[in-house]
Amino acid sequence: MDIDRIEAVVRPRNPWESIDLGFSMVRHWWKPLYKIWFFFLLWIFLIFSLLCVFVGNSLWIIGFLLWWLKPLYDRIILYFFSHALFGEQPSFRKSLSSLRNTRLLMGLFWWRLDLVRSFNLPVWQLEGSRGKVASKRMKLLQRKTKGTAVWLTIICLHFEWVLMLSLFGLLYMFMPANANFEFFQVVFVDESYWVEILSLIFTLLVIGIVEPLYVAAGFALYLNSRTRLEAWDIELGFRRIANELNKK
Repeated sequence: MDIDRIEAVVRPRNPWESIDLGFSMVRHWWKPLYKIWFFFLLWIFLIFSLLCVFVGNSLWIIGFLLWWLKPLYDRIILYFFSHALFGEQPSFRKSLSSLRNTRLLMGLFWWRLDLVRSFNLPVWQLEGSRGKVASKRMKLLQRKTKGTAVWLTIICLHFEWVLMLSLFGLLYMFMPANANFEFFQVVFVDESYWVEILSLIFTLLVIGIVEPLYVAAGFALYLNSRTRLEAWDIELGFRRIANELNKK
């Protein structure tokens, strides 16, 4: 990655402006991002589709796993953004390499319910910090930012529920008038096999839409915290100058 090819303006921002920067990153790189992202989700969908044969009527287990494995998906997304920011768009094979040596098991168990997970992920994955060093590093970076990172998680969780209900609502709108389809009965009570299958498909779609926004916003908060505490924007400027001088 060439530091002189940084693709975004790195400067001090307020936390909510940083979140907007993260969303802008998704809009800017949506084609290469979703090409890798949905190809990865396709493999996840195929794997869980095979599991459906074995679990039978216990499809809620697969739905739970789809949700619980979010830290696995997040590493793919963060790897993309951390390279795209410096002018490189990694391939799917390279993106899979992000699953190596990133303390994935800790992310799936000990840190799974951490409300600032998207903000802490760059420290675990990009900086490679461990143990007390990582804890001190996260506490330092979380100053004046932790509250916003928590709200980001809460908002994204609610957004997922809104999208899920919207997908069922869209299905309801296309049902024939004489169809026996009680919206609230189907969404909250009905345990029919076809409802569980639809729920799995909708869950995968919702994760596919929301998770890149969540990870990008957390990454932008992380970048802003580093800029504010370490004057990282100035450091990047000096590195660009040094690269230009080396080319002459």
